[in-house]
Order: sequence, then C-alpha cells, then structure tokens
Amino acid sequence: MPGRKPNILFLQTDQQRMDALGCYGNPIVQTPNMDRLAEQGVRFANAFTCCAVCTPARGALLSGRYPHRTGMVCNPELPSGISSRLCEYTVPVRPFSEGLHRAGYACHHVGKWHIGSWFDSKPSDYGFTGVFYPGYGYPREHKHYLRYLRTFGVGGFELKAPPEGTAARRYFNLHDVPVEASIPGYLASQTMDALRKLGKGGQPFFLACDFWGPHIPVNIPAEYLDMYKPDDMLLPPSFRNIADNRPEIVLKAHKLWGGEALSEDMVRAIVARYYGYVTLIDHQIGCVLECADSLGLLDNTVVIFTADHGSTLGTHGLQDKGLNMYDDVYRIPMIVSGPVVRKKGVVVDEIVSHIDLAPTFLSIAGARAPRSYDGRTLMPYLRGRLDHVIRDEMVMQGFGHQVPFPQRAVRDRRFKYIFNATAKDEFYDIVRDPHETANLIDIVDPDLLGRYQRRLQVWMEENDDPLRRYYAGTTFTRPYTVSS
Repeated sequence: MPGRKPNILFLQTDQQRMDALGCYGNPIVQTPNMDRLAEQGVRFANAFTCCAVCTPARGALLSGRYPHRTGMVCNPELPSGISSRLCEYTVPVRPFSEGLHRAGYACHHVGKWHIGSWFDSKPSDYGFTGVFYPGYGYPREHKHYLRYLRTFGVGGFELKAPPEGTAARRYFNLHDVPVEASIPGYLASQTMDALRKLGKGGQPFFLACDFWGPHIPVNIPAEYLDMYKPDDMLLPPSFRNIADNRPEIVLKAHKLWGGEALSEDMVRAIVARYYGYVTLIDHQIGCVLECADSLGLLDNTVVIFTADHGSTLGTHGLQDKGLNMYDDVYRIPMIVSGPVVRKKGVVVDEIVSHIDLAPTFLSIAGARAPRSYDGRTLMPYLRGRLDHVIRDEMVMQGFGHQVPFPQRAVRDRRFKYIFNATAKDEFYDIVRDPHETANLIDIVDPDLLGRYQRRLQVWMEENDDPLRRYYAGTTFTRPYTVSS
C-alpha cells in the first residue's frame, strides 16, 4: 500500500553467540538466511546486551531502560519471596509497544516471553496479541503446542537419549518428530499464520518471533541434531582457562554445569548440536521470510534479528551464562534489513546495545521515544551515517543467575574492567587477548585501571545505580592517580 508505514518483523533467538553465524565469520555453521539478511542490510559488529540473563535483558528491551532502573533484574527461578520482587517492574514503564500503538501499529508476539514472574506479566498486558507461555515458557506441556503436535500424529512431547548417553541429556536430546513439528517449526508456523492475518489488516504491524533456542538443552530432530560432526568442532581457546586468577564463583559455575563431565569430547558434541539448533532456526526464519515475500509484505517490512544474550558454550570450562561478564555472553548478533536501510551489506563497528532497539522500533514507526529511555535509535546507521557515535563504551550489568552475584563492567574497543562487588575484580586487554584468558587486575598500570574505575563510577552515579551506594566503601574509594 503506497505511503503505508513499514512493518517490523522482529526475530530474536535465546542464548545465541554472536560468532555462531556465518556472517560473523563462523566457517562451520550454516546460516544462509541470516547471512542473506546481513548482505541486504546492516550488520552490527559490536552489539552488546545490557544484561546477559533472559528476563532482565528482555525486560530492558521492552522498557528501553536498564534493569536496575525498573527493578526487573532476575529470572523468576530464585525462591518465590525473592523472585516476585526482582523479576517484575517495580516502577511504571513505557513499553515500546505503547508508542507503536499510538503510531497506528498492530502488535503481535509469538514464542518465548519470559518477562516478569511465572504468570503475572503477559504479552497482552503490554498490547500484544498471541499465545502466552508462562515463565521461561518452553512449551513441552503447553496445550496449544500439544494440539499442534496432534496435527502431525504426535501424541505428546517426548525426548530420546542421544548416543552419548544419560550424561549428555542435560545438554542435548533427540526430538523424534518432523521438522515442522519441532518447537522452532511450531513458532515459524505461528509467525506465518500471523503474517497472513496481519497482512490483510489495514494497519502496519510489529510482529515478534522469539525462539527458545539455541539455548541448551538442544532438543531437535535428528536431521539437525546430527548435522555437524563433533570431531569437526573446534574447542574454544579458553576451554581450560577456568579458574586462572578469576572470582571463585567461575569455578563453582563450572562444577554446577557438570564440569567433571565437560571433557573435550563432550564439549565438541555440545557445540555440534548447538550449531545444528542454530541452523534449524535459520531454516525456519527462511520459511518466515519466504512467506512474507509471497504475501507481498517483504518490500515494506523491516526485518531485525538479534539475541537476548550469548552463551559460554565451553569457554572457560563453562556452560550457560549469568555468573560472568565475558564477551561470550554479552556480545550479541544484530542485523537490520529492509526499506529503511540505505546502504546494503555494510558493517557498523560502533558500540550499540540491545536497549537501543526500543527507540529504533519507534523511529521506524515515525514516533518519538520517551525521554526516560536509556537507549538511542540506530536509525542514523540505517540511513548510511556509519560514523555516527551513540557511545564510546558499553556499561553492562550482572545480578547473578540461579544465585545472586552483583557485577558491573565497562568495555570499550581496547579494555574491559569488571567490578565484582563480592569477589576479585577483573581487567582484560580485548585487543591482545580477545578470548579474555588473562585477568590483568593485579598487574595493570594503576593509572589505567583508575581511569576505567572512574568511568564506571561516573556512569553509576549519573544513572543512580544502587550498587554504587551499597558498595561505596570498596573499589571505587581507593586512591588511584587518574591521568587526564
């Protein structure tokens, strides 16, 4: 329709490493559809999540605000008395969906929600139509998915042990169903149904498809579970770099995720199955894009792909995320393609954030973001201003995962300083040591360290971060000589 505002198709994966995509330089994993989006759009090489745990990351995306500002800082898996206070918004927020509705958009959500506690916060509370999956929401027992499975003659959700045996079951399993009946296939089917319905309406639309993968455990059909050979997988350079001058909690996290079982062979097997999951999702994204094209919608649809956070996937002997602030879990893929992109196939090297997406959605819709938003629109990059600077450094937050562990980090292109409030701090030279294997905190020049500590201190003060008050007597009050 001539003059109609562009639609927005938002594709988000769960626990997706930036480097597990072909367009980000991975030589093994096959991601032709996401690679094509990058060829036709803008790829961000230095995109970061503000918090590498699902609920606070997703809550920040929806609200456009850092987790500490809204109170949504944890997943709803801590004891109920704590969880109910730390995984809900404790202050009023202005979700981007509110601004989109005012701009005339219909909003629909498919898949993982994981914002708020188990049942208290629903997509419909924020103006989205679509099926609600409580809490983490994996739909193995959800009645909507079970009805869908029955259309394929499948009586329920059942998994079979992989050849590696029971020790591997916490990491990957065989879901012996047709690809279309897999959970990614199910979400793609819903998304295509929504495209058909929304495309007939008189409104522009925002359609989100949130996958539950490639988050471990990997539960996928054999075609993808066995797509990559473990022997072909490369071990991460930091695989054995577990407790070298790091906070003790890193070693504890290693043990929590079955560290004794994480042999070289097991890690190679996990990586191979993770890659299979990535390719399965990529192929389902391809189905969605093909559907949008067949409906005549793609030419007027902005497609945005990203992830809520990354994954350790064997780095530092770890699986999962949440008790460290390494790039493996904080650096994320981010690609934008569609009619707002003026220069195709370009790479933006500037530092951007997950929370920049909320104001970007509103910019695409021709609306203004609230002043309360902490993020900034990415629209200048999409219009070809590749030298535009939103920030010179990224400040990231950590609140723990499964156990409380408060952390903050400031990272620019050269160095990263991690403030571990109850443990040893960390300092890394990202250029010389991109895999963050050597914690330099004990040997770094005091003037250099002081500069980064001061940067973080100033940010925390300007943004009213409560951690600055609670730990006022620790690191930041030490007398360092700060060079100008």
